Amino acid sequence: MTNSNDFRRYSYMADLETSRAVEAFSLSRSSAAPIYVPQPREQRKPFSVNTNRKLKSKNQLVAEQRLARRKVAAILVSLALAASMLFGMLYTYALKNEYAREISNLKTEISREENQCISTKARLESLVNIEQIEEYAVNELGMVKTQPEQIEYIDVEQYKGKRLVSLREEPPAALAEQVGK
Repeated sequence: MTNSNDFRRYSYMADLETSRAVEAFSLSRSSAAPIYVPQPREQRKPFSVNTNRKLKSKNQLVAEQRLARRKVAAILVSLALAASMLFGMLYTYALKNEYAREISNLKTEISREENQCISTKARLESLVNIEQIEEYAVNELGMVKTQPEQIEYIDVEQYKGKRLVSLREEPPAALAEQVGK
């Protein structure tokens, strides 16, 4: 820890900084605490009650009562308004929470259905091969594979020509029955 006397020890050097420090040194300034001198307490004024020496008239009392009633009514109205705003805010928060819960339930249901769709598409893609289709047709639907003698090939141009000839030879009443009128 340094002492105020340290400046005197270094003041003999020819250093400019030290000489400035010695010039700036003040014996009146020190790090010692100032002497405490207690101050006398201020005397308090004695407690007194001011009494109203003037009596109010009946009209003044009635006017003050009306004013007080108006103030009470204004306070009650403002409290009722604040309470209704509070309850309205709580009600809207409750509705918001309910709607948020419904939305989250619907989102989970949508994601569940999307997963089911993906699963069904994957199963469908795995079922689409010829062997499985033939097996399903024969075993489940009771279909029979056609034999080569059951297949009959038709020449479309030849069929159209025969059909035009038959239509020209038939009477109009027979044509109407075939068409469905």
